[in-house]
Amino acid sequence: MGDIASDDDKWQKAFKNYLSYALSEQQNIKVEWKNISDLIESVLPSSTPIFILGTYSNQNLQNQDWLTNITKLWEWSEGQNQAYFYKILRESLNANNIPDNSDNARKFDLCVYDPKSGELVPEETLLSEKINLFLPKVFLLTREIATQTRAFYKAQSFPEAKAPTAPSTEKPTPKNIVFLAQVSPQSARLREKLRQELVSQGFQVLPTVNYSFQDETELVQAIRKDLKKSNLIIHLFGEEIDTRRDGVNDTIEAIQNKTAAKYFLELLEDDQKIVKRMIWIADINKIKNQQYKRFITNLKLERELHFGGDIYQSTIEELKDIILGKLKVVKPKRKTKIDLSKDVILEQVYVINDIGTEDDLCLMKEFLAERDYRAVYLNNPVSQSEAQAQHEAFLFRSSGIIIIHNEHNIHWIRAKINSIFKVRSKGRKEAYQFKIVLSRTLTQLPNEPIYNDIQLVHPENIGELDFFGNRVLEKAE
Repeated sequence: MGDIASDDDKWQKAFKNYLSYALSEQQNIKVEWKNISDLIESVLPSSTPIFILGTYSNQNLQNQDWLTNITKLWEWSEGQNQAYFYKILRESLNANNIPDNSDNARKFDLCVYDPKSGELVPEETLLSEKINLFLPKVFLLTREIATQTRAFYKAQSFPEAKAPTAPSTEKPTPKNIVFLAQVSPQSARLREKLRQELVSQGFQVLPTVNYSFQDETELVQAIRKDLKKSNLIIHLFGEEIDTRRDGVNDTIEAIQNKTAAKYFLELLEDDQKIVKRMIWIADINKIKNQQYKRFITNLKLERELHFGGDIYQSTIEELKDIILGKLKVVKPKRKTKIDLSKDVILEQVYVINDIGTEDDLCLMKEFLAERDYRAVYLNNPVSQSEAQAQHEAFLFRSSGIIIIHNEHNIHWIRAKINSIFKVRSKGRKEAYQFKIVLSRTLTQLPNEPIYNDIQLVHPENIGELDFFGNRVLEKAE
């Protein structure tokens, strides 16, 4: 594995140490770091995968030596079958400053923004006080490297580098168990209405009895036990909450949410499959308790509170439809050939979001759900081939496309639009109802033919789109 940043750089040293540790301890993959000359000038064995991590920052982009080296490494990696070139972004960058010679490289955004102020967290603070926001991003990169490593060895017919695992004593999780979080008495009717709907659809709902508050340790253990059994987790935060114990942070809703967030972080760190998690909150304008209102605001803003979950604000009827959609999600088979016998799903919209646009993705999903559209998007594909299969299947069957743009990656938009033309060449005849680029920074798209039917929209202006109005849906099989 190679990089082109100085070891005197504290961020670089911390990044390398955490990445090496995660690959070694979580994935059982040994890492050996190389410098530039060792990579380019030496004859390296073709039986070993090589990962080149170029750390992009505004300072590096002003350094001519760095630009020269990054160009050499990119060009060298293009001719090596075992080489994988990754762009590691340390901060938000101007799209015009990123060298064009590596615009197709895999990108990982490791910069972290303060969830309250929205400002970039200084690296000194990030590595000390905010390390919990940095590590999940490193672990995602770890999983990507591990996936590519195993795919490489499989292609070479070598044994896969698997971490030793102890025999599991747990039974496989059935696919019909839903964790519908316990609620305060004020929201009991809401939960019961959802529970009856789920049971009528053939799903088992946990918990089956109310948790006991007598011992907090036992309470958390009971919650975790039910979480592990479930393949969909739903939290409900109604207009009122029971604060008779020790305030809003010690309600049953808050304890379950905190336990689930910690559980999801552990799943990510241990490279385990992550199930779906939904957090429904009532209209904040109808909440009268000011302490509870602040809790809901923090829940929406602070990533550690809603970690692993998608936040929804909707009516109860809309929530039921969203839940059932989650449980009956359409996933393409793991193949690259598209089934052309399937019709376009009129209410399905494919949302393609870049790294660092998670908040706008949540905004768009809520917007579509409110208008009876169903958003589909890449759902943790385990390999590049599966990601490509999902991407093409969603392009082929969706009635509309929404591309959510990150401010420093205009080339990425072009690649996604080009993939639309490729799918049409494979047999899709229907025109898309709409193609939208959602961006907070672009003021206009390039004056080129491929952008002629693309509408550029700022996220704050999506309510002005008139073709999302009332319509008659044809139900798809």
